Parts: sequence; structure tokens; C-alpha cells
Amino acid sequence: MTLAVLLGVMLGLAALGVPLVFALLGASLTTLLLFRPGVPLEVMPQFFVGGMDNFALLAIALFFLAGELMGAAGVTERILGFARAMVGHIRGGLAQVAIVSSFVMAGISGSAVADAAAVGSVLIRAMRRAGYPAGFAAALIETASILGPIIPPSIPMIVYAVLAGASVGSMFLAGIVPGVLIALGLGLVAYWRAGQLALPREPRATLPVRLRETGRASAALLAPVIIVGGIRGGAFTATEAGGIAALYVLLIGILVYRGLSLGGLWRALVQAAQGTASVLVILGASSIFAWIIADQGVSRAFAAAITDLNASRPVVLLLLNLLFFAIGMFLDPIAALIILVPIFLPLVQSLGIDLVQFGVITVLNLMIGLCTPPVGYLIYMTATMAEVSPATVIRESLPFLGVLIAVLLLVTYVPAVTLALPGIVTGR
Repeated sequence: MTLAVLLGVMLGLAALGVPLVFALLGASLTTLLLFRPGVPLEVMPQFFVGGMDNFALLAIALFFLAGELMGAAGVTERILGFARAMVGHIRGGLAQVAIVSSFVMAGISGSAVADAAAVGSVLIRAMRRAGYPAGFAAALIETASILGPIIPPSIPMIVYAVLAGASVGSMFLAGIVPGVLIALGLGLVAYWRAGQLALPREPRATLPVRLRETGRASAALLAPVIIVGGIRGGAFTATEAGGIAALYVLLIGILVYRGLSLGGLWRALVQAAQGTASVLVILGASSIFAWIIADQGVSRAFAAAITDLNASRPVVLLLLNLLFFAIGMFLDPIAALIILVPIFLPLVQSLGIDLVQFGVITVLNLMIGLCTPPVGYLIYMTATMAEVSPATVIRESLPFLGVLIAVLLLVTYVPAVTLALPGIVTGR
């Protein structure tokens, strides 16, 4: 009953257009008044501030800043040039360029929205000029951009690691193989659709051109290596890696690419602050939500209900996937993480499912939700950039969504996909 009221009020307020943070606060307040009238309401601001007061969350602000500086410093153009030289000659060349660019940029920003904005703002127009259907271009950018939170660094994985007590470095490593599989799968689908649509290829770049573009992008290409390598090598923590990433992009923007102006730096700082604030207030509001779930024994009730089903572990994992997928269709990923993790963490631990694997399953489900109706933000964002209807983007994205779901099933039922690389690096 408690969960029904909590979710019902939240979804009702969200459906009325109330911003998510206020929908979460309204649902929490209503539930407290109904089920815990003796609890002083002062606990709400205490939990709100406490939900944001975690040193590891500073990494979110720093990676947001690194992503914004990347666009302002001209890093995006170098990455696009590198990708074009390497894969532009393959069938559907600009589509392949989009996938490779999203893959590389994911190693800096950690955000699907940032990747979609950076790559889509340039390549959707280029694809349309080259004769690509606008809906296809938007659908490709939409689905490829979820590589941002899968390839390290990843803002949602930082949030999950804080909530679940998992290692941020292991979470980062666990996303690499699924990210590679997603990129390869999207590339194959793009190749197949390019043949169906008779899409053009780019001219094959000569070796000197490839070397030149690699040299121009080399500083940007080193960023993911520095970030992940530094964390796993013990040179710095995940939070410090965010600072290193922001400083590195700032330096190459000023000293190497010479494309970062004072105005661009100011805009990057403002946009990073806005992005960080939007995440942190949701985290604060969601922490109250999560406390009520724990206080009312919702986690125990869920665990008992699933245990009573006598379902096997594969069936439980399937049920969790279906639930996460459905929730991801309606909720912001960060809010969904904070709601779902406290509920299901005890159940997952009782089943012996590795917390790192569970984290990748959860994050990937919620990222797919950004690409699915009715709320999928990336649908509307890319549809606006391509000047087509959201329905067109949804229709064109179906083959690409098939790849994402196939990788999700691999992550769910083949633990080595996520755990092998962290095991090799950590020696366990």
C-alpha cells in the first residue's frame, strides 16, 4: 500500500507536468503524512541535503564540466574528423562515423544527452545533406548516444556505485565490453540499413589523411585512457578522475587546439553547473523517497514476494529486467536508480548476483528507456534536431533497439560480459 501511494502520487504529479524533483517531494510528503504522521517533517530537508552530501558525487559535476569543455574547446570536431577518416568509406559511412564518434566521446563526457547534443548537432545535418533519411539519422544518434553512460566514465554508474557500495572503478571497467558490443551491433545494423536505403559512402581516406586526423585527435583520444587507466592504476580516485578529465580537456582546448575562448569557458561552466544542479536536486529528493521505502519495509516485501514465487534465478533476472525496462520508459534514470537500488539490492544480494553485474543491468535498462516512448527524452531531442516527428524516430530506431536489448540479455545471462575485465584488472 505504501509503495502504491508513493508511486501513484509521484506519477500523477509528473503526468500533470510537475517537475520531477517536486513530484518526488510531493509523493514523499503525502506518504509521510498518511503512514508516519508522528515523524517530524524536519527529516525531509535533512535527507534532502544528506542525499547530496557525498564526496563521490563531486565526480558528476566534474565530468559534466569535462563534457561541456569538450564541445567548447573544439574536441568534438577533431573526433568527428578522426572517425570520418577511419570508417567513412564503409557502407553508410556517416552512420558509422556517428557510432565511432559517440564511442570515443563517451570516454570523456559520461552522459547520453551530452553525446547526443554534441554528435547530433553536427552529423544529423551532414547526413541529411548527404541524402540520409532524417528519421534514420535521428534514430541512429539517439541509440548510439547511450554509449555515453556505458563506456567509462559514466555518471549513472557513479550514482549506482554510491548507492550500492560498489567500486566505481570496477563499474567503469564492467561497461567497456558491453559498450564495444553495442557499438559493433549498431554498426552492423547501420551497414544493413544503408544497403536497403542505398545510402552513400564517403571517399576512402588516404593513409596520410588518416595519420593527419589521428594526430589532430590524438590528445582527445588519450583522455579515456588517462581517466580509466589512472583509476585502475591507483593514481587517483573516480572523483579525482573527474577533475583530471576537466583539467585535461581545458588544457588541450587552450594549448593544443586553441579553440577555447573566455566566452566558451564561461558557457561551459554555466551549463555544467545547471546540469549538475538538475541531477543533485533529484538525488536529494530521491533520498527521502528511498528512506521511506526502507522505513516501510518495501524491500523486504518485494524480496518475500519473489521468494514465494519459487522462481529460478534466470526467471528472477528476467522479471527484474522487465520491471526496470518499464520503469525506464517513464522515469529519469537518476531518479529511477535511487528508487530501484534500495528496493532490490537485498534481493540481489540474497540471490548471489554480483553487484557490478547488477549495476550494468540496471543502468543499461534505464538508458534504453531514454530511447523508448512515451517519455524517452532522446527521442524528442533528436527528432527536434532532425526536424521530424517523434513517431518517425521511434519507427526507425526499432532495429537499433533490437541490438541494445540483445546486449542487455547477454549482460544479464552471461556474467563474464561484465565481470571478466574487472576480474582481469583486479586479479580476482
